[in-house]
Order: sequence, then structure tokens, then C-alpha cells
Amino acid sequence: MKTIDITDRSAFGRIIDELRVNAVVVQLAPVYVLIAAPTSQGVGHLDRLKIRLPNKNYSATIGDLARLWQSLDHDRLPDGFHLSEAISGMSDVILRFPFAHPGFQSTTVRDGTHQALMLNGIHREMVKEIEAAFDHSAEPGMWAGKHFTAPLATSCNISGDPLGSIVDEQRALEFARSRGVGLLVTGEAAKGECGSYPILELAHEGVSVRREGPGLSQLLRHVRHAITIDRYAA
Repeated sequence: MKTIDITDRSAFGRIIDELRVNAVVVQLAPVYVLIAAPTSQGVGHLDRLKIRLPNKNYSATIGDLARLWQSLDHDRLPDGFHLSEAISGMSDVILRFPFAHPGFQSTTVRDGTHQALMLNGIHREMVKEIEAAFDHSAEPGMWAGKHFTAPLATSCNISGDPLGSIVDEQRALEFARSRGVGLLVTGEAAKGECGSYPILELAHEGVSVRREGPGLSQLLRHVRHAITIDRYAA
């Protein structure tokens, strides 16, 4: 297994090359994650590495916000979230969106909803590069007929592991080596609370917390601010 820091000039290219043959472990501030190509092959890599339990769905990551927003079911978004600017300032959160008809099911969409991890900074730039690199490999069948190439993302651990998400370097290295991961991408170590990202669901009825996590209080303050902005713009 090889490691590379996210700030290395060759990092994005090496990550993309590895995603064509396997998933990659990425160190984020509060948690380690696995990312994979937005294809059925990428799903297969994640299933194998995590020994995935049945009836699970994979999240993606948000790179080009405009691409994501044009794929959503806007009629089922809550008041205050009909413009992409409502979430443009958010980071370090998983957002659950109305993505397709409520009956649609796939490895990435459950009951018409899809989850996506919102990051900023260099990791957001990484996601944009991956989106572009896999533009010609899109599999609309996974995305309710939509052209969507954001990389898949999931927690870096065996599915159902009682120890939960991996937040320390030693466990991350052990997972990567034992499961046959070829590349681990390092980054800035955690400075505050560790653990899986909080999940906010955006539905017609409003915004709800589906999982608590680091930075949740700040996110909820942003949600209230976003609603005020959108109503003013309307």
C-alpha cells in the first residue's frame, strides 16, 4: 500500500488512477472514508472492502454544486432550499436530498433519496477533478437516468463493525493493509470532535437531523440563515 498527502502536486492524478482499479482511503479531519468511482465497478470495490451488509446504499460526494442541484427533485425540497446558494456555505455534513421518484431504488438511491457528503477546500477540488475524469463513464441506471459522476463515499470500516467509524491512523492503516487497499490519502489531522459526519435531510416538510455528529450546532445555525436568505431572494 502507498500513501500520499492530499497537498502533493501529483495527488489528484494518482487518486484518479487508483479509482479506476480500486477504492481509496482518504483521511478527513474527523474521520477516515473510502471513496470509489461512481460506477457499478466502484460499488463492487466498496462491497468487497467493507464486506457490505445487505440493504445498504452508498453516498456520493459533492463537487460541482450546479451539477448536483440540476439533478434534484426541486418540488420536494423544503422552503428556503430551492436555490443552491442555500447550501453553498456548508461543509463537513452529509445532506440527504430528494433525487428521484420516491419509488426509485438503486445502490446509491433509496426510496428516491440520495445522500451526499459536502466538503470544501482542497477535498472539494479533488472531487471536482474526479467528476471530470469519470464524465465519460457515467452509469445513468444508478442515478435514475441522470448523468452523475460524483465519486462514491462511505465510512472506512467493515460494515457493522462494533468499533464504529475509523478515526485514528493506526486503525486506518490496519484496515487498508488487511483489506487490500492500494492507496491511502493523508490530510490534516483532527483538531476537535471526531466521528462520522452529521446527516441533515432536506424534504418538503422541512430540514431534519438524521444523525448527529461533529459541528452539528453550527450547521443548524447555517440552516436557519439559509432559509432567511431564500425568502428574501424570492
